[in-house]
Amino acid sequence: MDFFDQLMAYSFLKSGSLSLMLEGMPQPMPVIQQRSGKEMMAAALTGRIRSDSTMLRQGAKNVTEASNMAGIVANSASTILSNLTDMLALAQEVKADSTKGAADSVKFKALAQENTAIISNSKYNGISLLDKSGWTGDSRLTVSSDGNSASLKIQAGYDNSKFTLNDMSYLNALASVDLSSPSLDLDALISTLSTNVNTANIIYSGNDALSKAYASESDFLVKQADMLAKAAKDAMPSEEDPLLRDIGSIVSTTS
Repeated sequence: MDFFDQLMAYSFLKSGSLSLMLEGMPQPMPVIQQRSGKEMMAAALTGRIRSDSTMLRQGAKNVTEASNMAGIVANSASTILSNLTDMLALAQEVKADSTKGAADSVKFKALAQENTAIISNSKYNGISLLDKSGWTGDSRLTVSSDGNSASLKIQAGYDNSKFTLNDMSYLNALASVDLSSPSLDLDALISTLSTNVNTANIIYSGNDALSKAYASESDFLVKQADMLAKAAKDAMPSEEDPLLRDIGSIVSTTS
């Protein structure tokens, strides 16, 4: 068990616990007479805990940002999925009755154009979430070799998480489809739309679950940060104890 683990074990005991732990530690000769080796050790140990607490709070903020991004992707993908399902139904209707081609084509294009607008406008803090054309030059993203996905590193406390974005801009081509065209291969279109529906559903369900998971992780990190902050505070017997002198500036407690 290292010093940090020992401090965590002792920090929830009554006042004087830090002194008990430090009594058994080798005490270096004081560099200056104003602060003993015991004082310096206490400052270093509590400083590490407070530093970790600050880091965990920042991680909670980062994870909340990731939760927000996943939520936007899920909401956008949900609408796109609904539109694609309606577009598939229109294509199937025209295949069954070609006389409905002209009327259904107007509806089909309107839905496709709505999807195009959603894909273009789905952004978070300037990050393009569904359109790969917005990934170029964004240093925050690592784009895959095929260019169809990108990842963003999320610092989440002691660990890192990789948030993955999936391009959906290929759906923009559907806005030019004319269901009334005699040259249109309806079977191929129906097959493509069925695949698109499945893909949109995967993106929606995956990001919906991810948004909830990130939100839970944020709550957990905040609780960890609170626990460490309390441990650092409780480790010090009292404000009058000489261990507390001149240690406030070691690590900032702001987050």
